[in-house]
Amino acid sequence: MNTTEPGKLEAALAEFAVSLTFDDLSDRAVTAAKMRVLDSVGVAMAAILAPPARIARSLAPIVAEGETTRLWGDGRKSTLEDAAFANGVAVRYLDLNDAWRTRDAHHPSDYLPGILGVADAFDCSGREFIEALAIAYEIMCRFTDGVPFNTAGWDQPVSGAIATALAAGRLMGLDREQMNNAIALAVVPNLCTYQTRAGELSMWKGCAGPNGARNGIFAARLAREGMTGPYRAFDGIFGVWNQTLSGESYEVSLPDGSPDWTWGLEQTNIKTHAVRDSCQLPIFTAIELREKLDGREIKSLKIETYKSAWEGAVKDSELWSPRTRETADHSMLFAVACGLIDGKVTPDSFEDARFLDPDILGLIERTEVNISDEFTLATPEIRNCRIVATTSDGSEVFAHRVVTLDEIKAGMPRDQLLAKFRETSRRAYSPSQQDRLIVGVDGLDTMSVRSFMPLIDY
Repeated sequence: MNTTEPGKLEAALAEFAVSLTFDDLSDRAVTAAKMRVLDSVGVAMAAILAPPARIARSLAPIVAEGETTRLWGDGRKSTLEDAAFANGVAVRYLDLNDAWRTRDAHHPSDYLPGILGVADAFDCSGREFIEALAIAYEIMCRFTDGVPFNTAGWDQPVSGAIATALAAGRLMGLDREQMNNAIALAVVPNLCTYQTRAGELSMWKGCAGPNGARNGIFAARLAREGMTGPYRAFDGIFGVWNQTLSGESYEVSLPDGSPDWTWGLEQTNIKTHAVRDSCQLPIFTAIELREKLDGREIKSLKIETYKSAWEGAVKDSELWSPRTRETADHSMLFAVACGLIDGKVTPDSFEDARFLDPDILGLIERTEVNISDEFTLATPEIRNCRIVATTSDGSEVFAHRVVTLDEIKAGMPRDQLLAKFRETSRRAYSPSQQDRLIVGVDGLDTMSVRSFMPLIDY
């Protein structure tokens, strides 16, 4: 189906959301879904006491009856929308949850807690939850591939709210007409700008995605009760295309039934470092360079990167002298300087405000960043980072690292994922609790979501 024709995109999205079955998914996609659940729980537990997470939880009402789900950790129940926001903010806070970057960028697991909460409230099976999660990831990743919302000044939740509405709608049993209304009710009232991720960044940077999840769930609930949404949400005279992208419509590719289809669930990058996606490779490169320098003093530094990484992690002046934690974890300059000086970049690097320290800022002042046309042309299939250090004796030492989409698709090895989960969740869970949660995630497709949810409690 050509989704650029009037009315076709809504129809294609609704059809995909009602038609996908668990058996359509590859074994790799099912395993990937489980990995992202475990990773999301781990990074949420590491951030559960962070200021934005505390604020979000403090505003979530405790509700005893109706369509409710757990607040992760303490097991108290709240509304679907408030729990989606509070749990999602915890997942997102450290910038350590998964990401997908091609034409645009997205963090699909921002929306995972909301979808899991709906599955809990509607007593769905683990298989049904995985179906819904696959729907959401697919929509977010394919919008990211084909629609330049970020470049035009619009933020990730534009498509994230749509994806959540359709995933929630699937779990609620919405039909095609209701799904069409859910799409319109998710996108038209909730267009959000990229100012969230421009200049000096605030706490809201980690809250925007979860807010999109909250809005998407509300849209699905409205549609379920019979609320109709604006007609021609995408191609109407004041529709999304005209209001956000100067009237140009874009193709959004959806699964074609091929057994070789690569699902969005498989593609997102499970992060190693608590920084934005385009800063992951520079940290690895900086750590390699540090080993080569073997303690020699750095007189000056030159970073070579690709255009989209420069635009997101270098371009804004605030990224050269970050004043907030949220700005620092989006700064390639801080990521490289911290990697070179400390040999690591961890959540403690931000909690300790290393980005304000003179040695970090001094190295940033001696750094230049250049866009390589060669590196830009190679993206998104191949991402490059080259860092050259000139030492105090005038010699040059460099490191050059590459990562491919195929390597990202291969995913973090299971042993590394389990080690990351145990580290991020160690303050919340005992080793035996961690073991039980790992077993529960591995068997998620054989149990109900309601029986799984208590495993997330402290």
